Amino acid sequence: MNLLREYIKEMLSEQIDLQAVIGNLDNLTVDELAELWRATAAAHKRKQAEIKAGFKKGDIVEFDHNGETITGTVVRRGAKFVSVNVHGWSKPWKRNPSSLRKIS
Repeated sequence: MNLLREYIKEMLSEQIDLQAVIGNLDNLTVDELAELWRATAAAHKRKQAEIKAGFKKGDIVEFDHNGETITGTVVRRGAKFVSVNVHGWSKPWKRNPSSLRKIS
């Protein structure tokens, strides 16, 4: 259990050696791997929520699609996606918040 806590602390620090952590996964028990999986999923969910919270209705954003950069306006923040109105399209595009870049 201490090894698992050490891995989690290492993963949360800025100076993470991800390859070293991945290389040592075989040394963990099944229960430790399950706990690590739950902790990783919870951290991912928190990070996604933080990213999504950074966008609000009316923000001008851009994202890449098929090799080109597309600009639009945020019209809604849903549970998982951000809806973006793009000029020339009748329906909003549902985009993952991590794929959007805010234009100031």
